[in-house]
Amino acid sequence: MSEEKTQLTVLDRVLSYVDSPFKLFAIILMAVFTFVGYFIWQNQAFLIGAYKEQKKLPSIAEDRVEDAAAHLFKNTDAQVVAIFKVNPMFGNRVLYRAYTKEGRDKTHEGLDVGLFTANVANNRDVVALMASEVPCGPYKTAQSEIGLWYIEKGVTYGCRISVPPEQGKFVGQITVGWKEEPPDVDQYRVLLQIAATMLSRSKQ
Repeated sequence: MSEEKTQLTVLDRVLSYVDSPFKLFAIILMAVFTFVGYFIWQNQAFLIGAYKEQKKLPSIAEDRVEDAAAHLFKNTDAQVVAIFKVNPMFGNRVLYRAYTKEGRDKTHEGLDVGLFTANVANNRDVVALMASEVPCGPYKTAQSEIGLWYIEKGVTYGCRISVPPEQGKFVGQITVGWKEEPPDVDQYRVLLQIAATMLSRSKQ
């Protein structure tokens, strides 16, 4: 019997077996489990390696987030402060906390805006962050969904810094926005570095 006929015979048997919605659901479910199991088995070395690399990465000091935001509002007269958790291996950048001068804004918490996106300006900033630079500049057009929130809050100028502020350890990001360009951007970069360092260490 040819291979094509064998395949048709198997298909005929499956179709004759499916005489109820429950059986159809069971077959689809088994097919999905089979595919997932095969994928995991084929890629187990990659998945184990990714897990091990992920465990090596530091994480932001969640217990210092409020302190870092307060420091930035007090010393830079910021309009907004947004703190993200970043996973460079999987390309995730999730908004952890967002603050205005009035306090915490929970509207977009948990939003994953992605790391590298279709936005050229965003990607340029991400490369700078990975190189432990502090990119600053006018913010007139939203680079992501959270960017719409920045503009809504009156931001026209912004700076970003990685957490920790060291090359090769990009696990978080602080974005600070102002209504207008600060008088001394370089001084504010130093203040952002202090905030990023605060988020790199937990309270003892």
